[in-house]
Amino acid sequence: MTKLLRRKIIKFLTYALIVFFAYIIQTTPGLFDFYGIKPLLVLPACICIAVYEGEFAGGLFGFFFGLFCDSASETVFGFNAFVFLVFCVFAGLATIYIFRRSTMNIMLLCFGAVFLRSALEYFFGFILYGYENLVPFFYTEIAPQIVFTSIFSFPFCILFRWLHKKFEPETTKE
Repeated sequence: MTKLLRRKIIKFLTYALIVFFAYIIQTTPGLFDFYGIKPLLVLPACICIAVYEGEFAGGLFGFFFGLFCDSASETVFGFNAFVFLVFCVFAGLATIYIFRRSTMNIMLLCFGAVFLRSALEYFFGFILYGYENLVPFFYTEIAPQIVFTSIFSFPFCILFRWLHKKFEPETTKE
């Protein structure tokens, strides 16, 4: 096993442990619970991996950890896996071809992904079934969750940038 391969294995295992830890924090009752609102920690973590490691690695992380989130959510099984996969591939490709890897761009990508995921869940989980009085529900449950999750995208951005630089081989450092 070469030194580069060993370094990549350790890097991706570290990423997986961090995202798994974020999943555990996200699904633990009462932890980071702010007036009944819990952040979605896995999606920003997967977006950050996609930004720093590319669309393929981000898509794989998004899909597999989306399945984890599906096992603990009230949505249709596969919803989060598909949505995370699409958003992570988009984030990886967008940072390759459109955006720079700045902290603000990553936070905006995380905000957009969380907003669209919440909007899709709101539409397919509530509006489509014709529930009554959904506007107050959006403002008291969905919108605070979007804001609360977006706040957590900053520490993930800093952490994954540091890990990416730490595990990057010396010959390819910029």
